[in-house]
Amino acid sequence: MLYHIDAVESSMLDRIMAARLHYLRFAGSYGGELMGDWQAVIRALPAVWVAFQSMTEPKPCNTAQTRFEARVQFATVVASRSVRNEATARKGGPSGTPYVGTYQMLEDVGNLICMRDFGLDGVDYLRPGRIRTLFTAKIAAQALSVLAQDWTSRVQFTLREPGQRPIASEGEPPESGYLPPSAEPLPELRRLGLHYWLKPPQDPDADDPLLTDILPRVGINIYEEQK
Repeated sequence: MLYHIDAVESSMLDRIMAARLHYLRFAGSYGGELMGDWQAVIRALPAVWVAFQSMTEPKPCNTAQTRFEARVQFATVVASRSVRNEATARKGGPSGTPYVGTYQMLEDVGNLICMRDFGLDGVDYLRPGRIRTLFTAKIAAQALSVLAQDWTSRVQFTLREPGQRPIASEGEPPESGYLPPSAEPLPELRRLGLHYWLKPPQDPDADDPLLTDILPRVGINIYEEQK
């Protein structure tokens, strides 16, 4: 697993569902539900969705540039409804009523996932970000409140060096990539040729170089190789 995106998202959802919040009717990965049939959405409320948002450009962590780090951002979306008014959808109803508000849902979800790494290698603690209102309205006599909170984490992953066999992913056949384990080994590097074209425009594929340096591999006596 290279970027850990699926592992983090699945762990967030597993944590929320394992809590068995008494009011929650649906929890899942966001798939555009809020852009579809609102009647279907209303029947599923109160609900929580988890969505992957973005990953920053990875930055190298070592001089060989094989270990990288990036910030990944997710969002939790909470939605609730009320037949009373929009304020009840946000703040919940009086004690003893079945209405839970999105403010309380944000608190509950945050307590479950905040500052957790879910035991995943290469994944830092999940940190809370901004909270914003996505939607407030009254539809078919139902007042709706939809809020979202951002979550960020740092992830580290390892890439292969140029010329190495690709790093196999989980479940990937062992002979995938351009250099499978069964391939014939590459010939030993014995010399390195450096070619110089000093007067452009010249075509390196067609024009002979002006200068050429032949460097022996470290540990090989070039004069003995020429005998």
